[in-house]
Amino acid sequence: MKILVAVDGSPYTQKALAYLSANRTMFSQGSDLVLVNVSTGLPNNVTRHVTKDVVDAHYAEEAGKVLDPVKAYLDEQGVSGYSVQVRHGHTAEQIVEAAKEAGAGLIVMGTHGHGMFGRALMGSVATKVIAESPVSVLLVK
Repeated sequence: MKILVAVDGSPYTQKALAYLSANRTMFSQGSDLVLVNVSTGLPNNVTRHVTKDVVDAHYAEEAGKVLDPVKAYLDEQGVSGYSVQVRHGHTAEQIVEAAKEAGAGLIVMGTHGHGMFGRALMGSVATKVIAESPVSVLLVK
């Protein structure tokens, strides 16, 4: 089974990775990890004034800030054989789309755990992923 892990560089991502590392039996028996980082898309008024190479470099730099420490952590934990996807756009939509494209059977992500009141005021990527995902979602708090 493929397990998609949404990573954003937050302490909540670190908790999700620590959980997976501590519970390796979840993914050691023939499972593959797919790390996905989603950057917010740049506004059109910015992208129309720069070349595609500049935009691509920006996305690569932002993804590197998040993914390099994640890769180092996984290497330190002896986890290998994972793949990486860098996407941009609406975070929840991109996570769900990445899971579908990868054929993932599970999405793992950290959550802030704001509760019902916080979700009502600001929305939640986790809530949107749960609502839209065709596969199970494991939230690590």
